[in-house]
Amino acid sequence: MGLAASQARFLGLTARKSNVEYQGQQINQQRVALSNEVMGLYSEYNNLDVPVPPSVNDYVKTVYTLDSTYEDYEISSFSKIQEGEYQGYYDVVLSYQDSVAQAYTYSARDSVITAEKGENGYSYLNFQFGTENYTYDENDPDNSTITKITGDYERYQGLSTIMNSQGLSEGVFYMYMRNGTAYYTSENDLDSTAFETVDGKQMYYGTYNFDYQGSKSVSKNVQAKASLTQGSDGRLTSIQILSSPDAPDIEGYSYSITTSSTEDESAYDDAMNKYYYEKQVYEREVERINQKTKTLQEEDRSLELQLNQLDTEQNAIATEMESVSKVIEDTIDSVFKTYSS
Repeated sequence: MGLAASQARFLGLTARKSNVEYQGQQINQQRVALSNEVMGLYSEYNNLDVPVPPSVNDYVKTVYTLDSTYEDYEISSFSKIQEGEYQGYYDVVLSYQDSVAQAYTYSARDSVITAEKGENGYSYLNFQFGTENYTYDENDPDNSTITKITGDYERYQGLSTIMNSQGLSEGVFYMYMRNGTAYYTSENDLDSTAFETVDGKQMYYGTYNFDYQGSKSVSKNVQAKASLTQGSDGRLTSIQILSSPDAPDIEGYSYSITTSSTEDESAYDDAMNKYYYEKQVYEREVERINQKTKTLQEEDRSLELQLNQLDTEQNAIATEMESVSKVIEDTIDSVFKTYSS
């Protein structure tokens, strides 16, 4: 290789070495930027508020109960009256639990129902539940344990409640009594039952639904104007009912107040719902940070591989530059020796 060619090669290698160094610098800058992003995500993670589930002990409310009242009233709320006839007294809301009738469904499993239908509806019915049997026989009504009902519904326990719940004003029903509770099925329900013919009889095997009346507890409120007395600890100790159109039987009476503490279920449920929401938000943020961090780490590993490749290339260039430099030196030495001899 001649001197000019060697010098050209050396210049080319120098330019290539500079380009590789420049690429390395660019990659290092990218890795620094990625590192800053990861540190920012780490800071975000540390600044997240970890949701804490509420404690039942933090949601306790004071309950004021009026002594010696038939309805067992509790004071739900009270506020001072600022003007008018009862200025200086209190608007009070008294709450109590009332039992109201409600229709329910009883699912009798493993029922066996035998039926025969005549001109006037079902002439024979037999409800069998294990060892229990209830029978309706049109030809022997006095010995029947199932009653056929075609009207005068108010006479029968809970039937009006059941009919109202079903939007009915009339119909034919069959009733049997069990442990003091009346259970009903309508002729329409029997008609829609998938009976099978067995030995000439219509029979049904399986779960059959009967209707009955039960009760449920409902919270009701009474509005009143009242005078309230508080103890030294700020808790209510007595109440005098001045006026109550909702409950005139308690007007003019004074009652002592029993104070107790109970869990504020409504407030606790609200706090739990808030906790579940905040927990979902927190978990989504953690997942976002983790996924973003993973992506940045993968990008950094890719850049590290490129940087390693550039280091390998730079080492190869440096080795070749040394070789070319040696050739140039040897060529120069050879030229000068030729002219000095």
